[in-house]
Amino acid sequence: MPWANGLGITADVFLWPPDVDEWTWRLSIADVTDDVPFSVMPDIDRHIMVARGVGMGLVINGAPEHRMDRTTPPLSFDGESTTTCRLLDGPIADLNLMVRRGRAVGSLRRAALSAGASLSIAPDAVAAVVLDGVATIDDIELAPFDAVRFSVETHGAVIAAESAATLAIASVRVG
Repeated sequence: MPWANGLGITADVFLWPPDVDEWTWRLSIADVTDDVPFSVMPDIDRHIMVARGVGMGLVINGAPEHRMDRTTPPLSFDGESTTTCRLLDGPIADLNLMVRRGRAVGSLRRAALSAGASLSIAPDAVAAVVLDGVATIDDIELAPFDAVRFSVETHGAVIAAESAATLAIASVRVG
């Protein structure tokens, strides 16, 4: 789907609640192919990380550029912010967790697992996206850009890395 400002394309990974315009949280992957301004999203808290490509520099409300690559932690900022993106070396894909302020609080983190390592699912985790490598959960193999949505029933489940893998873990506390 097009960005709110029409200058790019994003693919929804998960929305909650599903099938409503007024979602509480949204996890999506955006293709960024040019230096562009981000959409202004009032009342939304944004959490973003580089998922593919070399990286980007973000200027938020005129502050010094914040350079991001596939190894830097996710960045959180207000959706109302005037944000411009400069690509460091070619197109990227970024992973975005957007949370409607006043309804929930969210965070996004990167988890690097060595081959054979595992990660227990925390109670506030709502989803994971494999960024690179191969991981499994409940004998389901997840390759790059595969995602899994967690529910109350999956908390305490374990994601295991078949090879060295990097995951993005989205957490949301509603209320």
